Amino acid sequence: MQIVVLNGALSDAEQDRYIRLVKQKVPVYAIEKLYLDVQGDAVDISFTLHRSRELQKMGGCCIGTPADWNRAKQAESRDTVPNRMDI
Repeated sequence: MQIVVLNGALSDAEQDRYIRLVKQKVPVYAIEKLYLDVQGDAVDISFTLHRSRELQKMGGCCIGTPADWNRAKQAESRDTVPNRMDI
């Protein structure tokens, strides 16, 4: 988690207090950036969440999203025939 302090400075202890406050509402692993905007005696808290990506496996390896692949890997994905499972 990245912490961004705007319009002022906060000690590490103060930042830890705000982190604990946010953790009560949202799991810490889901937060990408925490913004602490100092407004005099008040602090406005906002955050951005991690975007989950759909990962695909090809050849037993996680290789990211199809948008990240080169043309050959995209063609391989299009031409792949899924295994049939007869029940």
